[in-house]
Amino acid sequence: MKIAIIGSRNLTAENLGGYLPPECTEIVSGGAKGIDSCAADYARANGLTLTEFLPDYKKYGRGAPLVRNKQIVDYADLVIAFWNGESKGTRFTVNYAQKQGKPVKIVIK
Repeated sequence: MKIAIIGSRNLTAENLGGYLPPECTEIVSGGAKGIDSCAADYARANGLTLTEFLPDYKKYGRGAPLVRNKQIVDYADLVIAFWNGESKGTRFTVNYAQKQGKPVKIVIK
């Protein structure tokens, strides 16, 4: 199961494995600081496949992060959002995932 880990750049997550279902075989991330880095570190430390979607600024300009977030959601089977309720990017991604019918788990940070 491909799990997208998303959240604000100023948040981190300890004990990330406690939030993942046992079926998790792959971590999907956006390659940014904060939660994305925590997700990547966890995947590497635990032998999980890591797939990172990086924003393509040359192709999409300022909208690149939102395009990247859509790619993450479209690729993943489940989205886990670490969110303090403030990040507009996380809000956008959660809303997009819900519109796409993807299961979303929100962890309040």
